[in-house]
Amino acid sequence: MNHIRWLAVLLCVWLSVNPLHATKNTKIDSLYAALYPSQAGAFSLGLRNTLSFFNHGNPKEIGTGIGAHFRILVVDRVNTEWFADFLPANVFNRAHRLDYHIGWSVMFYLIRTHAFQRKFTPYVLAGNCFDYTFIRMNGADAPPGRKRFSSAVQAGIGCHYNITPRFDLSLTTQYMIHLGKELHAEQQEDGSVVIEEHKHAGWEGHLLISLSLNYKIAQLWNPKRK
Repeated sequence: MNHIRWLAVLLCVWLSVNPLHATKNTKIDSLYAALYPSQAGAFSLGLRNTLSFFNHGNPKEIGTGIGAHFRILVVDRVNTEWFADFLPANVFNRAHRLDYHIGWSVMFYLIRTHAFQRKFTPYVLAGNCFDYTFIRMNGADAPPGRKRFSSAVQAGIGCHYNITPRFDLSLTTQYMIHLGKELHAEQQEDGSVVIEEHKHAGWEGHLLISLSLNYKIAQLWNPKRK
């Protein structure tokens, strides 16, 4: 949760100092929108905080982590996002879990972007990622942990809040389904915890909620003028 608080603090600081440069930024963004009216080819970088809710075991087993991504806008209504996440989680106060995600998503905008000059741009997204999980019991004398490497698919919805045409705050909610083996910790009736591995994951996975700050830093190609 500390990562989320820091992201909120940074956002508040930016919003507080931004009015000092509002006139300059407005001129720059207006010129940028005039030069690239569709913004197809825009390349952006982003930092994000992610909450991961698992659909098994301890309902308090929530991963809170950080990540980064870059986006390439292919055409006006289709964007791509290439990401990496690190998600640690406490398991029953007896073990810890680490999840690493590396993957990509395709984002389809439900309305015309209008060069992201509107405040809100909703979208749906779907994609694939590679998922590495490591679970180990707490304590110096704990047995070696167990790990699993698999792929996953994800789909969900989200929305950009366009602070400027180049700078946005994005909120995304998506569900990630593991393909292959599933690894998780289970609490027994006597309070002990065991690490279990299932050959078929079924519908088990994560509900992921991500909040990110993104900035368009380059135009990879010049879009066609309309």
